[in-house]
Amino acid sequence: MISRININIADIRAEPKFQSERTSQALFNERVEILDEKDGYLRVKSRDGYIGWIAAQFTSEYREYRSEKTYLVTSNLTPGFTYPDTDSARIVYLPYGCSLYGEEKDGFLRILSERYGEIYVRLGETLTLTSPLEPFRPNRDFIKSEAEKFLSAPYLWGGRSFFGIDCSGFIQTIMRRFGWDLPRDTKDQINCGVEIDRKSVRNGDLLFFPRHVALAVSKREFIHSSSSNGGVASNSFDRKSPVYSEYLDKNFIAARRVIFAGGG
Repeated sequence: MISRININIADIRAEPKFQSERTSQALFNERVEILDEKDGYLRVKSRDGYIGWIAAQFTSEYREYRSEKTYLVTSNLTPGFTYPDTDSARIVYLPYGCSLYGEEKDGFLRILSERYGEIYVRLGETLTLTSPLEPFRPNRDFIKSEAEKFLSAPYLWGGRSFFGIDCSGFIQTIMRRFGWDLPRDTKDQINCGVEIDRKSVRNGDLLFFPRHVALAVSKREFIHSSSSNGGVASNSFDRKSPVYSEYLDKNFIAARRVIFAGGG
């Protein structure tokens, strides 16, 4: 059975109880496969193969949308308004990367939802897709600008949004924006793409450290979500940089190229 997430962000937990560890999150409109049910929780499998427990109230029965287009949220958080007017009340904030369906009206997207009712999202904060997003080669400035949208987002174990995000969640979210689907955890991401020499690192490559991953935005600079930085921040391998990280420089493990892998 397939269900759909009806809340902006739903925690995925290790066990079917509120006090259990948050292991990941599912975003608004994501489809999940129901595997089991217990004590008001559903054991689900998400699109990336991740399995965990979500409160049943955060899901709705899946049904196909009649929208010919998919609208991908491209701002770190986009508000949902009660009317197609930015002066109207804000009902919800929808996270970067979630898919929306509806009809265009006066520069807004009109959405009907089970939890929030009728809401309006600014079209300028979405990307309109007429077919599924295929992997593509973004230019270097685009990779950096997308990653920078998350700067100052707080660190949250298992998080996948600007409300809070962890290192592998950040990487997965940015890579998916370019059509590249990666596993949820660092231990699996390190097996993606092709390994490259540290001297060959360029914008868009993944940098791995003990139980940690970062996104290169140049040969020496990178952006990542870390608890030591309090969230998403920039660091550098350049000893002269004010954001030089001696620890990460000395504990570098590997670099992987995921974007462009197998495609030139």
